[in-house]
Amino acid sequence: MKNVTLILVLLLMVNCTADSSDVQEIQDDLSPQTLNCVDDLPQIKFTNNGTDSFDFIVYGQDYSLLHSQTLSIAENTDWLELSNNEIIVVASNNIVYSQKMELSIFPCESVELEIDEFNNFLIIGI
Repeated sequence: MKNVTLILVLLLMVNCTADSSDVQEIQDDLSPQTLNCVDDLPQIKFTNNGTDSFDFIVYGQDYSLLHSQTLSIAENTDWLELSNNEIIVVASNNIVYSQKMELSIFPCESVELEIDEFNNFLIIGI
């Protein structure tokens, strides 16, 4: 009887161990960018897919001006590095006044913001 119990315990142990292919899949999912990032500044990018030009302004949490740019229709910015993690982003023009967004962006994080075809201010990628 002890031998049967021992065999069952051994079978359970063999069936409960992690398969090496599962471990490899997890490692493959980690992107090289994530693995290589060490305290890189957070980044944002703006895209204007709206029907009008928009002014984009980025403020620090203390309302210090970090970036300001006007984008025409179908224009976008390059990735902008920010020195602050806590930011307030404002998109406005003469028709749509002050669409605001407060963001907490961490080191190594990239956030893409967009004015869509209906002139709504959205986060489209993190």
